[in-house]
Amino acid sequence: MNLRILFVEDSADDAELMLRRLREAGIEPQLDRVQTEAALREALAGELWELALVD
Repeated sequence: MNLRILFVEDSADDAELMLRRLREAGIEPQLDRVQTEAALREALAGELWELALVD
């Protein structure tokens, strides 16, 4: 299963852990990670996401 996922996370380690868990569940996400409010707003305005994971 492929999903377009926007991941709002400031920790690279936590982002990697979540990515690993998604892959273990059979999900191969197209993932974009943002860390700031400005980056989040830009990502939301510029793309259509199927899922947002927010820290």
